[in-house]
Amino acid sequence: MLEQIPDYICGDLDSIRPEVREHYEKKGAKVIQDPDQYSSDLTKSLKCVSNYAKSMTSQMDANQTKQHPVSVMHAVIIGGIGGRFDQGFSQLHHLYTASKEMNLPSGQIFLVNSQSICFLLNKGINRITTPVGPGFFAEDVGIIPIGRPSVITTKGLEWDVTDWHTEFGGQMSTSNHIRSDNVEIETSERVLFTIEVDWPPEAR
Repeated sequence: MLEQIPDYICGDLDSIRPEVREHYEKKGAKVIQDPDQYSSDLTKSLKCVSNYAKSMTSQMDANQTKQHPVSVMHAVIIGGIGGRFDQGFSQLHHLYTASKEMNLPSGQIFLVNSQSICFLLNKGINRITTPVGPGFFAEDVGIIPIGRPSVITTKGLEWDVTDWHTEFGGQMSTSNHIRSDNVEIETSERVLFTIEVDWPPEAR
């Protein structure tokens, strides 16, 4: 199995062992220490990604920018949810705050684990391509009003709703099922969308 060497290692680095840091630095990884104790390692990493995108854009000349515009950049957080329960909630919290603060160029932040992908849906109408089958998605989805109560309308799910109030302590759409290759969700507030992944056998 080939060793995967990251381009950057970002964080406060309070728990990295000296020999581990040295190993990756020798392999070419850039280690960036951010001592800020009021931000998580996830936020620090997203800041690093944002700075990298800005530096790449500034290095491109006008012709390169025209041919390959850096207009959208998505961030995929592998292993983004899992482990300790409080850390999982912390990741969701930083998903909300980072989407506002990191200034990723028009992109989306995805949290991915072995079973699901989750990301935020913005206010208004959101259209999501949802092919079901091996290598794509399984049928289970959830729409979670973590930030604040919301009113949602859905199309393409087994149990569609119209102008449906959702909040913690009240109604909430979990364990719904995809019934279309394209799902449409209109929401009055940002909500968390989760979808089960049907990984191919070699990726499990």
